[in-house]
Amino acid sequence: MKGNNDVTLLARGKRKEELLTHGLVLHHSLQRKQSSDTVRVIESLHPDDYYDVIFVTMKYCDFPTVIEPLAKNSSSKIIFIGNQIDAASLERELQKKSVHPKKIYFGFQMTGGTNTDKGISVLRFGKGQLKLGSLHTDFDITTLLDTIFDGTNYTWAFEPNIDSWLKSHAVLIMVQNSFEYLYNFSAREIRKTSDLSQPAIALKEAFDLLEIAGNDLLPKGQKTFFSHPRLSKLFYTIYYRLPVNALVQGSFKEIHSLINTFQHYQTISSPQLDSLLRAAKEKYEKSQEQLSSAS
Repeated sequence: MKGNNDVTLLARGKRKEELLTHGLVLHHSLQRKQSSDTVRVIESLHPDDYYDVIFVTMKYCDFPTVIEPLAKNSSSKIIFIGNQIDAASLERELQKKSVHPKKIYFGFQMTGGTNTDKGISVLRFGKGQLKLGSLHTDFDITTLLDTIFDGTNYTWAFEPNIDSWLKSHAVLIMVQNSFEYLYNFSAREIRKTSDLSQPAIALKEAFDLLEIAGNDLLPKGQKTFFSHPRLSKLFYTIYYRLPVNALVQGSFKEIHSLINTFQHYQTISSPQLDSLLRAAKEKYEKSQEQLSSAS
């Protein structure tokens, strides 16, 4: 909006009411400030609602729920933003169901945050940034993106191998969040009772599986660092002593979905990884059964 764009946000239920009542309110954790903006809100996407570009910002497990309305909509440029481990299937499904062919792109916003009772807390270092790319050789929205973000305190960067980049990141957060979930996302509990060798070794095993499947590990610095369990263990030892870890927790529903998709990469035995993912998955599924029984 600060770039003089005409912005519409699709939201439903409680989130829609919050936006209509208070506007888009964000608490910027590191900057110690709050921003508030008034934005137009809709609750459904109709076939004849045309937009120059649609940014789909959702959890990985929720992307399939928007395929139908996107397929029927007349807008041609769609950018999926978020954790992604099987971009090709998502693109294929949307193209197959679309009335008109779409230009589909994938990206990741380089910020973190949590949705709390007090609102959305955002974790960002410096300017916000968006990594973007295509599964194909043509990337023809550079001018459009430059125009959209012109005049804003925000940048975007082209990633030529966005598929491998997204897979590398998804595996990283899948392993880390699975480990944290077993300790109820409590850094204090992790420091008291856990062996940080497990996520360090599990992460290397997960990256090995990605490489076996023909994917690059990106960014390259991440490969250099996390492919060595000793370095990873040192990182986690420091990380779980910092308050920042409490600001980047995700939803385990999303992680559970990532684990299910990642199973087709598990072509060889990976003891630490298999044990970690199995334990986290079983804990989550048991909790859902208990919720279902209680209701």
